[in-house]
Amino acid sequence: MVAPAVIVATGAKPRELGLPGESRFRGRGISYCATCDGAYFDGKDIHVIGGGNSAVEESLFLTQFARTVTIVHQFDEFQAEPASVQEALANPKIRVLLSHEPRGFYGEQALERLEVEDLKSKEKKVLPTDGVFVFVGMTPRTDLIKDVVPLAKGGYVETSEAMETSVPGLFVAGDARVKRFRQITTAVADGTIAALAAQKYVKEHRR
Repeated sequence: MVAPAVIVATGAKPRELGLPGESRFRGRGISYCATCDGAYFDGKDIHVIGGGNSAVEESLFLTQFARTVTIVHQFDEFQAEPASVQEALANPKIRVLLSHEPRGFYGEQALERLEVEDLKSKEKKVLPTDGVFVFVGMTPRTDLIKDVVPLAKGGYVETSEAMETSVPGLFVAGDARVKRFRQITTAVADGTIAALAAQKYVKEHRR
């Protein structure tokens, strides 16, 4: 079957750390979505991995539920918007471990411990935890078209404002394309634009 136009809207998935225990405890203490799973950690002590806008903003969101939120970040300072950082640092529930990286996740049936390394002293320590939220970026789901259209940095697809790619008749919408903001509202808008552009393309190339 041949289609005159194709719209790819496969989105993106949270980037994983690739550390020991991560896959084992995914859904059993490790999460990549605060709005999805935050309520399950009511009154708990949790950790957030990351230091960008998502990590800081989601940490603030998680304080609605958790007793304490400890942000583990590899650099000396956050990469998030200054206003969000100031709000987080002023929140009595939020603690910070700068210049630290996670090294592994451990427990029996569910996650119980997080191993981190102090990047300056090289000291490793194991911290008790009730849960870990990972916010270290996203990975686009573009494997389907990686051999069809050139991919930009990070594996995303460059498109025009009409969601057109360099391949005639191939449109990419949503989180899989190069864009500044990735939100549900922007993805829906992309989808609308792609549908209209594809319709126009088919009409113009109809035999």
